[in-house]
Amino acid sequence: MPDQNLPIKIFYKRGQYDQRATEGMGSKQLPKWIQGPAELAAKSEVFQQALAETATDFANRPMDKAFIPVVMKVALRSQALSKKPRAAVGELFKRDKSEYNFIGSVQPSELLVRVDSPQHLEFITRNVARPQDFQLGMSAINELAPFEPMIELPQDLAGTVLKAKLICFQQRHLDERIEASFEATLRQQEVMFLKIKYTSELTVYELQPTTLDALQAVQGFEALLSITPTPVYGVGLDEADAAAEISVKVPVPGQDYPTIGILDSGIEPIDHLREWIDPRSYVAVAPEDLDRSHGTSVASIVLYGDELQGKSWVGHGAYKLLDATVFPRRGKALTEGELINRIKEAIARFPDVKIWNLSGGGEASCPEQDFSDFGKALDSIQDLNKVLISKSAGNCRNFEQFLPKARIARAADSVRSLVVASMAHYQGPDDDVNEDWPSPFSRSGFGPNNLAKPDIAHYGGNSGAPRNGQKSSYTGVNAFSLAGGIVQLAGTSFSTPRITALLGGINQRLADGFDPLLLKTLVVHSASYPPALTLDPITRLKELGYGRPGSVEQILHTNQHEITIILRDKLIRGGYLEMWDFPFPEELIDNGHYYGEVILTLVGATRLDGTQGAEYCQSDLKVSLGTYDRIIPSTSKRKRPLNPYQKENGHNLLLPDSYGKLKGSKYLSSPFTRERQLRKYEGKYHPVKKFAINLDELLKSKKVGLIAPKKWFLKLEGLFAQAAESAAAQTGEELSQEFCIAITIRDPRQQYDVYSSVTRHLTASNFQHNNIQLRNQVPVQLRNESDSGEA
Repeated sequence: MPDQNLPIKIFYKRGQYDQRATEGMGSKQLPKWIQGPAELAAKSEVFQQALAETATDFANRPMDKAFIPVVMKVALRSQALSKKPRAAVGELFKRDKSEYNFIGSVQPSELLVRVDSPQHLEFITRNVARPQDFQLGMSAINELAPFEPMIELPQDLAGTVLKAKLICFQQRHLDERIEASFEATLRQQEVMFLKIKYTSELTVYELQPTTLDALQAVQGFEALLSITPTPVYGVGLDEADAAAEISVKVPVPGQDYPTIGILDSGIEPIDHLREWIDPRSYVAVAPEDLDRSHGTSVASIVLYGDELQGKSWVGHGAYKLLDATVFPRRGKALTEGELINRIKEAIARFPDVKIWNLSGGGEASCPEQDFSDFGKALDSIQDLNKVLISKSAGNCRNFEQFLPKARIARAADSVRSLVVASMAHYQGPDDDVNEDWPSPFSRSGFGPNNLAKPDIAHYGGNSGAPRNGQKSSYTGVNAFSLAGGIVQLAGTSFSTPRITALLGGINQRLADGFDPLLLKTLVVHSASYPPALTLDPITRLKELGYGRPGSVEQILHTNQHEITIILRDKLIRGGYLEMWDFPFPEELIDNGHYYGEVILTLVGATRLDGTQGAEYCQSDLKVSLGTYDRIIPSTSKRKRPLNPYQKENGHNLLLPDSYGKLKGSKYLSSPFTRERQLRKYEGKYHPVKKFAINLDELLKSKKVGLIAPKKWFLKLEGLFAQAAESAAAQTGEELSQEFCIAITIRDPRQQYDVYSSVTRHLTASNFQHNNIQLRNQVPVQLRNESDSGEA
């Protein structure tokens, strides 16, 4: 019998030996899409007319608003979205080398540029009048026009709360002065408002205008970005009765238990939960608006999820539960800003609580291009407080009308959060999908910029569309009710706490302290798809993320036929990592070719900028894993190459185009189908990337990269967007990205001791490595439910 209880390993880069310097690149040759003199001259005339309109805006501006810059919209051609054309466009607007005038984006390929004064406008006009001197920049622009704020108003303003945002000029004193001016305008118009700081660069005003005249005055404010209806949020239950008896878990006296935060509608101290509820709490809901049903059920799944189902899905330990009551009863409206304020205050109040569950949400889908304000706020909260939020993907009822699924809900596009979809644990007679398929009510991705959201999935119930005049049906998972009985509930609200419990269980076992990047990497890395799931790769990624993760012990341990190694480090701009002699088992050779399965997950702490629209993620990581023949002197044409040596005949085995496309029964019958993950991430700035490859599936034309003997390499490169580089240049910041990589190497034939082979190779190649440090399981006591009244 193979040893099934071997720990995963941590390994480290070998100092400067694995460090490389980024060689200078780029060509002075102009791209083929450069426009000729006649086209540029005509474009120059059109642009000068737009600039003349902006001059009129300056001239008509009242004296007390003269300090506010004018904003113009610059729409780029599709060929001109890379750094070099953007930099050339910037030359049209900046008066010295250190100046950076782009202040954000509201639509893909559209940039906002600030014009500080009439004198600055004259400078820009002179440049635009000389198109041949700015050939690349002028050719890159499709349109130059004054910016118009986005206004979306309901037909009836009565009782409507509006959400107003101002343009962020990324200059603190200027932005504060503009906010003060806007607030003065609101008071003058007698508009009630609530000011909410979503993030450091995003301030939102919730408005209650009483007249159309007042609203028009607000719409005319010089730095207005948008006015839209304020989203509202809440929680709800779809339930059916169930019957079971679950033993009550009791904390062991003197034993410390970690605390998990439950951002929900409150936790009722029923017998099964009473002794696990942290004596501290946060309650932002008036007593008459309380309904703890939803929060109690969510908390019960965090603590008793496996016992309630009689399954070892999570294998978690035991935790204290911190009640953060942020949602009111069902039917009571809660605006987005109010909810964000409550979440911020609750998390900031308890800095020792590092893992939080957020199952509530709204009905509105996240934007298709820009990221939602709620999602940005959750990212900011997690960064400021160094916490990790497990967030539900959201539910929809489109299946009841036989319509396609709605996109993930607002806030489910949060980059930092682990976003959870629902899959069916069982198929009842009236349910629409088979066991292990995506739940009909569970919303689908992708998120903005084709971001893989949801990240993962777990069991949250099944449902069926109305049939024969009957109502839609739900087959839920088990949870405790407000009265302490067991009910069946369906929704992503109830798949999410399983992931929260999983995160808590892993964090409870890790001895080296809380590390959200490591936790996120381990969970995503362990995820896979059920064998019976016959969806195509893109659809299953949209609906289930990277799949359902394993249990705590499955994540932290492995067997002798495979090994999982973790690299946790930081990449600084101007350099990259390249590990030669990477440990791949020399035993995995058949007929002169390497074979095996490799799963690689990369999670980066991407730089975020909420002013950049679809380019919210401002940094990226590119990973390569493959083979080479030997190390040779550099062939660079530079007199003194920054890297004196290079690998010869490198083959990156993570390229999707290198693999054949399995179809039909061949695709479904392959045991690797549940793991397989190949997606093109180039140019998408995705913070989570996962590759799962079977070397046997490499195209014949690419098999040369597997001919033994060869050496193996791991390479990691960083990339930062132009806005991030320009901002860092002004502040002197050294740009960097923290990351975590998990790599599993497996012998699918279970012939060789891969674990020992890779361990020996790590040592022989001078990699420092060690087993991941684990704590013992935290004990609990059990008592019969009939004895619960004695506690």
